[in-house]
Amino acid sequence: MDKKNKKPFKWTRELIQLALNQGWTQSEIAKTCRTHQSVVSAWNKGEKHGTEQQLKPLLDLFGHKLRRKTFRLYWTINNDTQEKIFYKVEGRVILSHALYGMRREGAKLKKIPELKFIIHYQGNNTFRIIVQSRFKFNFTNEKLENSVDDALWFSTITDIKTAQQVVDKIDEWSRNEEIFQKYPSDITTLPFLVRKALLENGFSIEGIEEYPASW
Repeated sequence: MDKKNKKPFKWTRELIQLALNQGWTQSEIAKTCRTHQSVVSAWNKGEKHGTEQQLKPLLDLFGHKLRRKTFRLYWTINNDTQEKIFYKVEGRVILSHALYGMRREGAKLKKIPELKFIIHYQGNNTFRIIVQSRFKFNFTNEKLENSVDDALWFSTITDIKTAQQVVDKIDEWSRNEEIFQKYPSDITTLPFLVRKALLENGFSIEGIEEYPASW
């Protein structure tokens, strides 16, 4: 069986609740997923996660509705035309990491996020990286302010990447001299954080020395 089908499906509870809201019973879900009603009860309570293989019949029926709950909206402005462009990116976020700069407010220096890397998992071992920068007004150089944090960032969306390609791209950015000079600590730790996020979500990547337990 494919490794991705064995890993826990993070949105198990939400998927089960979608089925229940459509009139399914826990017993019907158990029969469809070839498991026990007690297992479905644990899924519904968020106590356990099913695998993608177990939940495939429900994903086939309700996956499109689940995707509507697991997307984020991004935007940018075309420098040439000043047209606003909006992006809807589906899939759960497995990593969001900000790089901080310093801004003077009166007599004090304040750390503020200036660059951000977000990674969406989009199924079938595919990912997209969102690179975000804080918007500045050209005529004042002031940063955009809003109570909704997602609205403060201009975004660039990468093409589809595998888990290993995500690691390779993050490593490439971490070696960028301009980024390193501005954010040495934050960019130095990013390669570790992306590997940690991928491993914790069940993905295999190269270059990891493993020391398995014996239980």
